[in-house]
Amino acid sequence: MALHTRISAAFLADLDVVCPKAYDGKLPLTFLKDLESVYAHARAFSLQQAVISVANLTSLAEDLKTWRSHHQRLLQQYLAQLPSDDPLLGPVSLFGTMDYGRLETAHTRTLAWMLDNREHGFGTQLLEALLRYLLKGRQIRLTHVDQVKSEYLVDYGPARTESGRIDVLAKGRWEEMGKEEVSWLLVIEAKIDAEESEEQLSQYDDWLERCPQPTEVIRVFLTPDGRAARTSSAEWQVLKFVELASVFRRVSGLQDTPGYHFLRYYLTGVLKDIYRLPVPISSDCENPYPAVDYLKSVLGIGETEDGYGQIR
Repeated sequence: MALHTRISAAFLADLDVVCPKAYDGKLPLTFLKDLESVYAHARAFSLQQAVISVANLTSLAEDLKTWRSHHQRLLQQYLAQLPSDDPLLGPVSLFGTMDYGRLETAHTRTLAWMLDNREHGFGTQLLEALLRYLLKGRQIRLTHVDQVKSEYLVDYGPARTESGRIDVLAKGRWEEMGKEEVSWLLVIEAKIDAEESEEQLSQYDDWLERCPQPTEVIRVFLTPDGRAARTSSAEWQVLKFVELASVFRRVSGLQDTPGYHFLRYYLTGVLKDIYRLPVPISSDCENPYPAVDYLKSVLGIGETEDGYGQIR
């Protein structure tokens, strides 16, 4: 990043609140590029317009303080509605104990295990809930799940010498209201700190084009910030880890299953390790915004015109 001005310690401290990797040299490349673009734009703007005044910045600071206080009040309101076993109130991260909280393969292997009908006792409830979330407004019912697998090996064909591994692949059949049973294929590519490798998703697209027809393909790009895929022109649906957590959290009737506490600790780890939330969380935490977004989704809360959350 070509910054030629001295950056204050206060700026780095504020940046560490927003992105805790500011001090260890592991800021995502996309974030650094965005920051560089903002800096370049600000320099160009200042050459053409009057320099932003201290009064402007002071006013902005007051607005940001008000916005933060607003979110802290919302967080306090929402926390009062949570059961005692909610992931936001738990101190244990499933992978944090092993320092694997941001390890992509730990998350994708666990995700495939939870989506499949395994010894956890969830059946395919999490998978069906995820598909319904991704296909909003459609009334689907899973009739059969053929396979759920992590690190699924794909052959790119004779034109390419290498092969690839899809993070999570699931396939089966579903019934949709008023329609015949159809085959479906769910493909999830997850990134936490890493970037896409060259042509990664476009290579998956080439492989998907050779799937038996008719099959409805759902492509998902799973990241902490919901960024768009950059190595494919196809329709990869963006999904945040916090959205995934809220989808799973809303599935009811799992408390008596063998895997319930495993799921609890996994969701706590998503919030604690990926989003750096200080769980068990309190309303006066430094960064209330991801917690408020998560709770709005979990509790079914919308936004009114004045920005205050209301129960639907």
